Amino acid sequence: MTRLPVALAAGGLVLMGCSTLPDPRAAALPPMMSKTFRCDNGSRFWVRFDNRNDSALVRFDDDLELRMAGQPVGSGIHYTGFGHDLRGKGGEVVLTRPTGDSLRCTALPSGSEAQ
Repeated sequence: MTRLPVALAAGGLVLMGCSTLPDPRAAALPPMMSKTFRCDNGSRFWVRFDNRNDSALVRFDDDLELRMAGQPVGSGIHYTGFGHDLRGKGGEVVLTRPTGDSLRCTALPSGSEAQ
């Protein structure tokens, strides 16, 4: 009979070891951050990244605004929504429109984001 409690205790330790722990990288990210991007064709767009729910609110020059959902990615960013696709790493992103047209864009330095 003493084997059952020991087995249950050992099983509990194994389960506890398999529990999901918070990603330490997520703690280092601010809850939200905004960036303005300038594209090769001269257009600009603004993005508010919401790290709390893995989404991005994108506002284009023509006042079109849409919410994109975060997608699994090995490194960098990847968001999709309403036929748009935003991928990148560091300050470089590629925005693909529903038409299939892609724009290469660069994040503007902080303080130069006024449109």
